[in-house]
Amino acid sequence: MAMEKQYVIRETHTRAITAIGYNPVRREILMGCEDGLIKCWESETGKLLLTSLEHKGWVTDFLYWLEPKLVFSSANDGFIVAWGSGGGVYDKIHIGLPVYCMAINPRRHQLVCGVNGGIRVYMLDEGKECGHVINTKPLYIASEHTDIVRNIICNESRIYSAGYDQKMVIYDSSYTGDNSLEPIFINHQAHDAGISCLLLARDNENNTWILTGSFDKSVKIWSVDGKFVHKLDNFISTVSGICYIPRNKIVWVAGGTSYASLFDPKSGDNVSDFIGTFQKQEEEKYHLQILKFFPELNQCVATTSRRHLIVWKYNSSGCITALKCKAPLESLCYTKKVPLLIFSGDSEGVIIKWERMQSNHFMYSKETFQLSDSIIKKKRNGSAKSSRNVKNENERVMTPGSIASEQNQYNQSKEKVITSHYAYNKSNIPPLSSHKHPNTTILKILFIERLDYILAASEDSNIYVWGFDEAAVLVLKNMKPQDIDNLVHRYSVLLDIDSEIHPKNQISKETSDSVTNRVAGFICKAVFSEHMSCVTSMVCVGRDHGQKGTYVVSAGWDRRICIWDLETNQLHDTFRNTQKSYENLELASDGIILDLTYSPKTNEIAYSSSDKMVYIRKFSTNGSRMTLVNTLQGHEGEVTVVKWNSIRNKWVTGSEDGTVRIWSSEGFNECEQVLSVQGGVCCLCIDKIHGSIIAGIQSIIRVYEPEFYRLVQTNIGHGDAVRSIIHIAERSQYVSSSWDKTIRVWNAWKLPNRHKAGTGKQEIVLETVTEDLDHEVEVEETEEVVAEETLVIEEEEE
Repeated sequence: MAMEKQYVIRETHTRAITAIGYNPVRREILMGCEDGLIKCWESETGKLLLTSLEHKGWVTDFLYWLEPKLVFSSANDGFIVAWGSGGGVYDKIHIGLPVYCMAINPRRHQLVCGVNGGIRVYMLDEGKECGHVINTKPLYIASEHTDIVRNIICNESRIYSAGYDQKMVIYDSSYTGDNSLEPIFINHQAHDAGISCLLLARDNENNTWILTGSFDKSVKIWSVDGKFVHKLDNFISTVSGICYIPRNKIVWVAGGTSYASLFDPKSGDNVSDFIGTFQKQEEEKYHLQILKFFPELNQCVATTSRRHLIVWKYNSSGCITALKCKAPLESLCYTKKVPLLIFSGDSEGVIIKWERMQSNHFMYSKETFQLSDSIIKKKRNGSAKSSRNVKNENERVMTPGSIASEQNQYNQSKEKVITSHYAYNKSNIPPLSSHKHPNTTILKILFIERLDYILAASEDSNIYVWGFDEAAVLVLKNMKPQDIDNLVHRYSVLLDIDSEIHPKNQISKETSDSVTNRVAGFICKAVFSEHMSCVTSMVCVGRDHGQKGTYVVSAGWDRRICIWDLETNQLHDTFRNTQKSYENLELASDGIILDLTYSPKTNEIAYSSSDKMVYIRKFSTNGSRMTLVNTLQGHEGEVTVVKWNSIRNKWVTGSEDGTVRIWSSEGFNECEQVLSVQGGVCCLCIDKIHGSIIAGIQSIIRVYEPEFYRLVQTNIGHGDAVRSIIHIAERSQYVSSSWDKTIRVWNAWKLPNRHKAGTGKQEIVLETVTEDLDHEVEVEETEEVVAEETLVIEEEEE
């Protein structure tokens, strides 16, 4: 849901562009120049269709008149030209003085023109009873302005005008009884300089604002009654253009740069850094001037100082929000508790917590968590020491001491390094795949809802366990006022409707405690150091799955599967294949394990491998009882990802061979469908609502519907490989992370209206009305044929 650049017309004209308009009937973009030339461009392709020279001065404005389907063009030569639906001149009206702007008052069937020193009102004459479509005799002349009136807006019974005299005037004609205009509000100094732009913005919640841009390098937002609301400044030059995009409720402002500054009119926040439209500024060197949004075409058109014409088009599958990071991103997860938080892990070992701001839906606040170099070094030293003194025991926990002395942020927490009881404890057996990377790239991040834990699986063979700081949580709970509920109820009228403490958004005590926890912040509680190489995947199997504890199953390049007890922060067990020799006792596959998932329905874990296979095992907290149930074979390349589709009860796999395969979960797990996705599959996600497949294929995200696996949505915007995708069902959004150092938020695909999302089944609404009508037509035709044949037979008998 974003505006994306559609095309750029660089060779437009040799003279400056002074006006932009549109013709929705012919789907044309109109461009007026300072020498009176008007050019028409096809809106979809940018093809030049028509060039006309009817004016002899600057073309100042364009206006579309809906009823007769005419387009007006005005200029400082004193003429208004009416253009017909065929593209030719329909009428040419001599006004007698320069017209700088136009607006139609539909209630009174009038044309309002901005001139030097005021505004003039003319009667529209569609039937040309006076000889022209505009009666050249003014109905009323308003002279509240003292300079050129550059902008006019008609909204219901009110007319808003602004000019170079710094004034903003609001007229009302609802109670005058004649053609006069009564000024009900005059701001003699709305800006410190002349007003260059005037815009009315209205969203789908019926919120309405008036925006003004000025030569004083600022934009002001007003209520419909002229009351000041917000001021947007820090522009480097005159505000030359303003437009409002109702689809995403964003205001674009051109103020001396090659890109538009983006604002939320409700809060006044600058959201440019969170929307991807202008985050890639590679080729444009010339600043934007005129900005216009055409709702009939869903296009935004801008001119530049180099006489270029740039067109953006609304894309419903475009990126809603783009969050920029400092390093390539690998993994994402989120928590469903209020406030909903997103966590990301990057290639520098940094965990970032993202929380959407209350003021608008584009901005996110962030907080970073990272182990200091001293703690990482201390952990490695502890691991090396423990590996030299491994004993044949079930568990061994090392506590190097308080971390608070090393780093203040950990606040007297202790780092636990968990070592193995099956970690190749014979010196004559070399460990397999035991390469440790020097960096701490977080390959997988997982949030445990029940314990409020963040687990980060790293490339350095460790799993870092982060949790809330209990001491800080206790302090925050003690600081909470006892009568906070009474205060909130009493003053709820002053709260924003989206506020989390608003009575309508009240949450349970458990969730409230979680909110307090998250304010306190995270600390590193333990480091699991069982794996011998990169840890690529993790999955949580907890009490809600019928277990007696909360366990995390992890796997990676060392081809081993570890089971961790999160309630004790200890290694519970490791997978052991009792049918193999001792040196291969803990090896779960022939290749490195790239991904792992869990099926709660069948109580099975499935893990994909570089040996082109997927292994399915029964889950058990006893590593020797994780028996092999089946294997999925058919991919011709490394199987990079495997997912369980709980809506359709099927396994889904993606591979480097450019295919996504859907497997039956019954019988021999046969492959039911092969999707050619035209690129290596980097990640997969299953839609939680209707079971559609969201695939990250290099830098593109493709969505396949769950019934016939047809491609129904394509999301383009990332500049490098997409590494992780999650579905936030609570917001109907997909969130993706990429090596291009961005997190992007997209609208989730929804089933068509004729489909209803049920519990794993699709209920198709039969079009019985159409079928009945078709049946009636067939019966009528049959009766007519029979009647004709009977008539012929009777005639022959006679």
